[in-house]
Amino acid sequence: MPLNRNTLMRLRTIDACLCRRQRRWTLEDLRTACEDALYEYEGISSISKRTIQRDIELMRSGKLGYNAPIIVMENRYYTYEDPDFSITQLPLSKQDISELSAAMEIIRHYGGFRDMAGQEDILARIQDKIQSSESHRQVVFIDTNNRLKGLDFLSVLYDHIIRKDAIEVIYQSFKARRPTCLFISPYLLKEYNNRWFLVGYNHKKHDIQTIALDRIFKVVRSSRTPYKENTFFEPEQYLDDMVGVTRDIDSSPQEITIRIDSDQAPYVLTKPIHHSQQLIRENNDGSIVIMLNVIPNHELERVILGYGRHIEVVSPPEIRRHIANHVKTSASFYKDADAKA
Repeated sequence: MPLNRNTLMRLRTIDACLCRRQRRWTLEDLRTACEDALYEYEGISSISKRTIQRDIELMRSGKLGYNAPIIVMENRYYTYEDPDFSITQLPLSKQDISELSAAMEIIRHYGGFRDMAGQEDILARIQDKIQSSESHRQVVFIDTNNRLKGLDFLSVLYDHIIRKDAIEVIYQSFKARRPTCLFISPYLLKEYNNRWFLVGYNHKKHDIQTIALDRIFKVVRSSRTPYKENTFFEPEQYLDDMVGVTRDIDSSPQEITIRIDSDQAPYVLTKPIHHSQQLIRENNDGSIVIMLNVIPNHELERVILGYGRHIEVVSPPEIRRHIANHVKTSASFYKDADAKA
C-alpha cells in the first residue's frame, strides 16, 4: 500500500510517542505531536482527531504489515501492549523487498554517471540489506555506529537545508555545562569518523559554525530569524581543503611535509591521509616522504598522532613543534612504566 509523505510522518510520530512509555498519551496528545511534526517539516498546521484515529487503525491492521498492538488504557490512554514493539523494528515484507529491489535497479542504472561517483559503497550496502532480508545472509559489512545519538535529526536537518529555513537548535557541546539555543542558517551535512555534523551560519556569532548532531537535543524552524544565504564558501571547496569538519572560515591550506617509516608507508600510499597527498620521495630504507596541501585542524592532528612512532612531521616548523609537544606530553605519562610493571 503506497503511503504519502504526510501519512508516513504521522505514523512515525505516533510510533515515537508510544515508544516513550514514561508518558501516557491521549488521542489529543498524539494529534498535537503529529501536528507539531508536520508543521515543522511541511508547514501543515491542522490535523483532526479523526485523521489520527484512522492512522492508529492503519497501524493496527496488516495493510502495511505493522499489526501494531495498540491498546487503550482507562478508556483514554494509548500505548503499545508489547513494551518492546516499534514499527521501525519490523522486518521487511516480501512486497517491500520487491519494491526496494526494483528501486535499486533504477538507482544502479545511474551508477556510472558523474554525480553518482563515490556512492558505490552506499549502493552496495543498501543492496546487501535488501538481499539479506530475503536470504538471511549478509555479505557486506560497513563500519557504522547504530547507537550514535542524533541520527534522527538527519532527515529533519536535510529538509531545512533544502527549504532554506533558519532554525533554532538546542545544543550542548562537551565543554558546556548546560544546553544553549543556537540560531542557525544550515548549509550542509558532513559525516566524519562515524559522526555527523551540521555546518551553518550562527546568527549570534555572525560566523560559520560546525556542530555535532549527537550533541543536539531539539531542532525547530525559527520564526524569529530570517535565513541567511550562503555567500561565504563553496561547499565542495570548503570540505576538500581539510581532513574532517573543523576549520576557520578564513584559514587557508598549508603545505605539510611528512615522513612515514617503512612499516606504515604501504598503508599511507594505498589509503592517503588527504586527497591532496603527493609522494615526494621514496628512501632506501623503505620510508617515504609525502606532502599534504591541507588546512591544519584537530582532525588532522589526531590522524598524525594515530600513527605514533611511525610518522614524523618534517615541516612547517610550527606544526612540527605542535605535534612534538603532544608526543612529549604523552611520553611523560609513561616515565614510570617499568616501575609500575
